[in-house]
Amino acid sequence: MKFVARFVYRFLIMPLLLLLAHLAGIFNQKIKKAVSGRYQAIRILRNLENTKPIVLIHASSLGEFEHVRPLIYRLGKRFRIIVTFFSPSGFNHAKKSWPDEVQVYLPFDVFFLWKKLFAQLKPRLLIISKHDVWPSQVLAAKKNGVPVFLVNGSLAEKSSRLNPFYRFFLKEAYQALDTVFTISEKDAERFKKYFNPPVVKVMGDTKFDQALIRKERAMGTDLIESSWVNDSVLVLGSIWSEDFRALEPGLAQLMKTFPKLKIIAVPHQPSEIFVKLLLDFFKPFGVTIFTKRESLSEQRAIVVDVVGVLADLYKYACWAYVGGSFKQGIHNVMEAAVYGIPVMFGPVHENSFEALDLVRRQGAFVIKTSDDFFEIMQKLLKDPQLAKNMGAKTESYVKSKTGTTERLLIEWQEVLGKEIK
Repeated sequence: MKFVARFVYRFLIMPLLLLLAHLAGIFNQKIKKAVSGRYQAIRILRNLENTKPIVLIHASSLGEFEHVRPLIYRLGKRFRIIVTFFSPSGFNHAKKSWPDEVQVYLPFDVFFLWKKLFAQLKPRLLIISKHDVWPSQVLAAKKNGVPVFLVNGSLAEKSSRLNPFYRFFLKEAYQALDTVFTISEKDAERFKKYFNPPVVKVMGDTKFDQALIRKERAMGTDLIESSWVNDSVLVLGSIWSEDFRALEPGLAQLMKTFPKLKIIAVPHQPSEIFVKLLLDFFKPFGVTIFTKRESLSEQRAIVVDVVGVLADLYKYACWAYVGGSFKQGIHNVMEAAVYGIPVMFGPVHENSFEALDLVRRQGAFVIKTSDDFFEIMQKLLKDPQLAKNMGAKTESYVKSKTGTTERLLIEWQEVLGKEIK
């Protein structure tokens, strides 16, 4: 079965996907840039000088990249870091941690191409963040004797990877991984049940370490004038239009009922249409966009029209709503929880074990309707002690989950040659 899956993937599925991508690029500029970016990545990697030993890291998008930043901080002291991205969100917006760090699109998943790249680059190890496993990349790494590790591994009950079609083509790749490091015991059980990798260990999630690092850095920056900030600031983080529509009536009622309430609204994607929608909504209460915040005076709302600042903006929040939870799944709740504030989110949050844990520990509220949102926010506004107690629980939870980066480096001491300090 492995041979059949490998043959079909390499000689039927991948050629077909490559053909379709090239054809689609004729009509779609975004796809065209992604395709040309992969050719450019191949050229960059082929011409790369090995000035230091290399560690190769793959992240599907910006979120997965941000989660493994603590590993990059630590490994970049001794190794040259090469990060590959599947999506434009990672490639276009990721910031380098080290001057010699290389960031490129993930080259096409062609076995002989990866075999040549691994032979040339000779990375000490390949680290895959969270879930984005590509069969030819993994198998070529193993063929060249490169250890491969999946970190922050998660496998939700409703994950598309559990579809029999995907499992057929991914199983051999998962079984070729040296170790799958999962974020929870339940994820470990599902990996063992459906893919049976040689070694599965519950290790935790490096995004907790990153949340603390980001918080420490954010505390030293001033993105918003301190005179504007009060004790009633709500951050709507990484929201989609679906989140906004679900909260809109309750939010309007809150703004009218509590004159001190101020809002920082951060769209997941600050498209011109969505930013205008938010500006129109907040106009009666006074609003400005983030890039013109120098003129802050009586405005009660800021609509963020850039990406990459949300984690730093949570420091101004007394409470936070984390978006995505009325759409496909909640975004990173830890970026808010690390500040020791109550967290809220919608019904679609089962993709996040941290969100589930925070609800169980009474550090978060689940909002199902606009009325829920109004009632919960009203309680928090009227009862500062409730907010304080919930915030203490969220902060304690984050601290209890840190240390994954250090544990991973200990696991890799033998592979990396000597102790990482």
